[in-house]
Amino acid sequence: MKANTSGRHLVVWLCALFLVILGAKLWVIQLYGSGLPVWDQWSEAGLFFRTWMNGRLTWHDWLTPHNEHRIFFTRLLDFAVISLNGRWDTFLQMTINAMLHAGYACVLACCLWHFLGRQNPGLICLLAAPFFALPFAAENTIRGFDSQQYFLAIGSLAALLGLGFAPPGSRWWWLGLMAAILNLFTMASGLLAPLAVAGLTGLRVLKGKKLSPADGFTLAASIAVFVLGLALSVKVPADQQLQAKTLADFTMTLGRNLAWPFLDQPAMIIVVCLPLVVLLVLYFRPGFPECRAAEFLLGFGLWGLLQSAALAYGRANYVDAQGSRYLDSLCVVAIASEFSLVLLSKQFAPVHFPGPVIRLLPLAFASLVFWGTWQLSRQTADFFLMSTKVDSLIEEESVRAFAATNDARWLQDKLVPLPDPALTISVLRDQKLSALLPPLCRPPGAGAGEARGWLSMAAQVLDGRAMSVLSVGLLLFICLAITEAAGKWDNLSEHTFVGVVCLLAGLLALVWVWSNRNLDSAGWDRELHRTLGFHFMARGDYKQAALQFIAVLRLQTNSPEARDTPTTLPTPLQPFALAQQSIARVATTEDSNLVGFLNESLARPANHRNKAGS
Repeated sequence: MKANTSGRHLVVWLCALFLVILGAKLWVIQLYGSGLPVWDQWSEAGLFFRTWMNGRLTWHDWLTPHNEHRIFFTRLLDFAVISLNGRWDTFLQMTINAMLHAGYACVLACCLWHFLGRQNPGLICLLAAPFFALPFAAENTIRGFDSQQYFLAIGSLAALLGLGFAPPGSRWWWLGLMAAILNLFTMASGLLAPLAVAGLTGLRVLKGKKLSPADGFTLAASIAVFVLGLALSVKVPADQQLQAKTLADFTMTLGRNLAWPFLDQPAMIIVVCLPLVVLLVLYFRPGFPECRAAEFLLGFGLWGLLQSAALAYGRANYVDAQGSRYLDSLCVVAIASEFSLVLLSKQFAPVHFPGPVIRLLPLAFASLVFWGTWQLSRQTADFFLMSTKVDSLIEEESVRAFAATNDARWLQDKLVPLPDPALTISVLRDQKLSALLPPLCRPPGAGAGEARGWLSMAAQVLDGRAMSVLSVGLLLFICLAITEAAGKWDNLSEHTFVGVVCLLAGLLALVWVWSNRNLDSAGWDRELHRTLGFHFMARGDYKQAALQFIAVLRLQTNSPEARDTPTTLPTPLQPFALAQQSIARVATTEDSNLVGFLNESLARPANHRNKAGS
């Protein structure tokens, strides 16, 4: 297919890719997200937001380290979103992060299309989609605070493109240098992008066997930014327990990282990295025709290698955890290898290998990586996302109870999985912060007359239509694939072959999505609350059990479908009866104020249900 024809289709393909990734992420957010701040967000509220609301925000607050990272752009995004929306909304943060990641995927796909000959945008989008749509790094998807991971990826790609491929002194080169400097204020590993550019420049010097003034200038600038990053780095004693203690620990962890997505099979590093190694060898051969494309893939892969090495040292005991936020960085090497094989398949023309064989090699490699990524994502959904959902439901009801009673016992319970209960209590009791906090963190009736932020309403509409967004993206993908496949079947061209593959992949994805379309997040929440209620009753924690059964009643009250559906449970097992039993047990051990709150909470959904019935 001609490059100009491919260019006309590129934007539409990127729209399909954006919608597929966004829809998949919104679906995860809808099912597993929480309206409650989680982990680092409590620290953000207690330090940054509190200083902001007290009118004492300075440059020091913007640039002060958060653990090992200077997260200026995460703070800037949160500040801007809350200012525009008028209130802190964690679902809004997650939605914006999903857009950031989908946008980054489209920019990367555009770069790959450009360097790989400005052709086959469908194949590029097809191969790129699983790395961004599947929830193997779900921690970033369901935690609104983790935008720094996406800012890091965006800044690193910009630095690689500008510093690595623009003529020194040009406008794009200076923009790349600025991106490299600003990238130091995304995460601590932002300093690795200029180091990757320096490594890429070193490859050019070795190939050309001389250091040109342009390469020298770029090399000096890259090293200077890297040194600046080292000067800005911060050591946190508490994080030393996560670091590799010996060279053997580091080597083993690095091997696992580079074998991604086969983290439990380090030997797969040979398969995953082989295309990059072959490309590196061929790059140094005289007369290699695709030097610029090879340099982009090698530079991108080198950045992924440096990320993997940094994590192998600094997070040796964490990166293989289910759903880890660092897995978005570990997939970079696999992406570079996959597209290296696409480039190599262009070089080994059918003169040396049969046409169908050479076309199937990248797809076979992509299928293997997809299978590993799918398995990793399933494990993440079964373990990390499910356990996180359960923890969130317990936290939500405990925070709701604290907000109504101001009784610290609700949050000091060891069964409530808060990282720092004292910090959470301090944030919730702060009167100035109260106006900023999500509704879940405020007393019942607080802010009842306040208008909801317009950004929150937009995010709610979008999240509620996650399945529609994903389906539209897949349908657009299928329609584009049909146009690609409209070739002469008696002479199966590359154009037609790519279209057929994209069509089959799109149809399979759409069938799977359609078969899971009836997943009901509200109904699922009710069942999880009910299960938690029985769990806490079995443990003898009737206080928490009562909260869970009251939550079931509240969700039934807020859901017309559940309210109008007659229950088939016997009376003793209905939520109202179970909540009454739990409260009666609480009354024998706790004070009257706590029991009074539980009875009042139980009466509220019951009264609402009776009014609705009348």
